[in-house]
Amino acid sequence: MNALNILGLKIELESWDKVKKVPLYISNHFFIQKASINGIYCLSLTPYDVLPPLSSLKKQIASIQAIEDLPIYINLNEISYFRKQNLLQNNIPFILKDKMVFLPFMTTFLTNQKFKQNINVEKLTLSAQFLFVWILYQNENQYFINDALELLDVSYMTFTRSYRQLVATTFFKEHKVGRKIYLTTSLSKDELFKKMRPYLQSPVKSQFYMMKDQRTQDMVLAGESALSQYSFMNPPQIEIYAIDKANSKDLHTQKELFDKEQQIEVQIWKYDPLLFSEDKKHIDKISLMTSFLNGQDERLDKELEQFLKDTFL
Repeated sequence: MNALNILGLKIELESWDKVKKVPLYISNHFFIQKASINGIYCLSLTPYDVLPPLSSLKKQIASIQAIEDLPIYINLNEISYFRKQNLLQNNIPFILKDKMVFLPFMTTFLTNQKFKQNINVEKLTLSAQFLFVWILYQNENQYFINDALELLDVSYMTFTRSYRQLVATTFFKEHKVGRKIYLTTSLSKDELFKKMRPYLQSPVKSQFYMMKDQRTQDMVLAGESALSQYSFMNPPQIEIYAIDKANSKDLHTQKELFDKEQQIEVQIWKYDPLLFSEDKKHIDKISLMTSFLNGQDERLDKELEQFLKDTFL
């Protein structure tokens, strides 16, 4: 019985364009190919001889993944019972000819039915939210995953999990043309944002105050200060700025507001506030909207509702 057929898995192999970057002692040990298993890209390692000891095998796999961050499986024609148990216990993916398939990165179930994925979405991961925001800015009806991957600096494996999270919300459908995966939705952009709102997380990690004269060039106008530029709402009495957490380590912060004239409020964002900005000077509108997700202010709710309509006109 062919285990791949039972699981409904189809493997397509091709040459790996980064094989020359692999250390010689590894390439002498394995024939390395790029594989696509039901549209999931990974690397196939076929040993020329016996497998190296477990500790060496783990190091070699880590070295290959440092070159390209893709899942790896060992392609085997035969293996001893001891080595098979060794691979299973250490969660190392492998395919044993047509007899056994262990691919934990595919979340496969070794049954006589096709594998299923059970993704329970409460909140999107940041990478899934990046993909969602990217989709909202596209003018097309088909959202090709690879196009987003070129813009956002995350691995293909991470992005695979991300688009599956979007599909799991039921507001997106997954399609495939050749090896390219794309998503579609039947909802308009403003409807989509409203439906997806419960799944979104605010990019604001924390907030504090600091002296106005210590504001850095990495800070951009945020919160109500930024929203007031797009609406008839008056700016807040104290200016609000945002900064990426990666640039916030050396700031001199204060927990309390004691001087509205001399202090500013600073939001620490989980990612670069200008990630989706066109001019790299102002926070994009969708990211700005998500920064208010944890707020409870009826006055702001009305402004944000109008802001949402204006954004997707």
